[in-house]
Amino acid sequence: SVSRETWMSFEDFCVCFQNLYVFHKPHTYAYNYQKTCFMSTDDEVFYYLLVDSLMPIEILVSFSALVHWYVTEGTKQECSMGVLRVERFSWKSVTPGELVLKMRTSATKATVINLPVGRHILLFTVNCPIGHHIHLCTMVPCVFGEEDTVMPALQKESSRFVEQATAILKAVGNVINNFSSKDELPKALKELEVAHCPPGLHGTKMAEENVKVFNNAFWYLIKSVLDKKDLCRYKFAFRSFTLDFKDTDISGDDTVFSESSEEKSLSSWENQTPTSEEAAAAVKLQAIWRGTYIRKILKSREPGTKENTDVEETLKNLWTVIELNFEQCAVTLLREMFKRNCNSVEKFPCYEDEWCKTYFTDYAVTYADQPPNAWFLVFREIFIVPEDMLVLTKVFTTIPSCRLHVLDNDTQEEMPHAFFKVTPHVYPKNKKGYTFVAEAHTGDQPVAAGKWKLRFISSQSPLPFLSREAVNNIYSTKQFKEYYIPNDEFLLFRYFVKVTAPHTATLQVQTSNSDVFIKLQVLDNEKEITSVIGKGNAVIPVFSFWGNQSLLSS
Repeated sequence: SVSRETWMSFEDFCVCFQNLYVFHKPHTYAYNYQKTCFMSTDDEVFYYLLVDSLMPIEILVSFSALVHWYVTEGTKQECSMGVLRVERFSWKSVTPGELVLKMRTSATKATVINLPVGRHILLFTVNCPIGHHIHLCTMVPCVFGEEDTVMPALQKESSRFVEQATAILKAVGNVINNFSSKDELPKALKELEVAHCPPGLHGTKMAEENVKVFNNAFWYLIKSVLDKKDLCRYKFAFRSFTLDFKDTDISGDDTVFSESSEEKSLSSWENQTPTSEEAAAAVKLQAIWRGTYIRKILKSREPGTKENTDVEETLKNLWTVIELNFEQCAVTLLREMFKRNCNSVEKFPCYEDEWCKTYFTDYAVTYADQPPNAWFLVFREIFIVPEDMLVLTKVFTTIPSCRLHVLDNDTQEEMPHAFFKVTPHVYPKNKKGYTFVAEAHTGDQPVAAGKWKLRFISSQSPLPFLSREAVNNIYSTKQFKEYYIPNDEFLLFRYFVKVTAPHTATLQVQTSNSDVFIKLQVLDNEKEITSVIGKGNAVIPVFSFWGNQSLLSS
């Protein structure tokens, strides 16, 4: 309650309540985040919070609502309420997350949210008639705001992931630094095993699989930090470090001979079928060579030998390169282990943060002014999916009615929809890519020129990319308008198209009566190639016209 002489703004009013609450807390908070919004409608407002910590998290949430007060019978007063809902969130899920907090107030309320160790994304949904103010206080840094503010931070690795990756690579360095020590090397190797093997798996079959995964990931790291020309001598050092003799991912990189000698030796055996004696001799030579090679590797583990000295020098050269970019190398090593899809990695505590791991990329186009009751094409591009991945597509536009279609160019199948939106879907890698088509209707009112944006969201990188250098939003359009004359075949029209050059088109039919069911067909020599049925409107998102061998065909 304030007098006219001391009238304050809504923001200052909220801060007074929040400061009173914080003042009575036993400690002060290091980080503060605030959001204020005034609204003229009852639309919901969304904010996102990203918090990541190696310690348990405590967040003080203060919510202030500016609402309507109504005077009813006599002196009784009633007011509307402001509502704040806080729930766990993931862009890759279509189902609502777990409800963490719900607050209803016509003034100001505050409470504390306690979260466990790890990375968390929370969705704040506010419903308030006039305005609201949210104030967050916490001891750990957060990212709080709209979607575009929070999402870039999700591309970074979580704190627990970096901590685990750093522990593994430090253990690798400890093995390298003690490689010539008879007493310390076994201890260092045991520490490395503990570091890269998830808790509770030691001594199990899954632990053996995890060792193979680590070895492959370590060799991948070596290849990524070294020049390919030096891999031959580092290969022996790697074998000595891991005592891995069987892994096919690594043996495929062997380069024992020079290119000239290898070509010469292979060319002499071209178009020849070895005899049984030659095949037996080759097998015997391979066995002798393998035995010699393994004995040499085992000898390199013995301190004081020439082989051990050579391997130690090679590994220390490798470690010098790794130390130049230590954290990135650590992340690369553990991320490669996760990519191997071994069940053992799910036992790492940091695996719980993977559902928050998000990559995204945007593609935007502009469109011109559009008249009422018009249909127009907004976007049509082919994207290549580099590997099988779960992708969520999201459209940002002010157009009242806009729909996105996604078609597999190999099978011509359209991706499923839910509530007129493309559902999150695992896109398999294919040959011809996927065509993304956005079509729009203006309705009864004209649509002013604006910007349209498509966003790809996934847990993996790289994301789908354009099949050409830049997005094109200029389309050649042919439009035909006619009156329907009733007939026994209920035929609206039949047009013959002469195709002189191959091209891709989007086909759309619309009637003045929105209750009419339409079937649009494309025929090739009276054989149906594709068709679609719609009510008042029918769209074939993508159709490829191929040049005819004879212009008489249509």
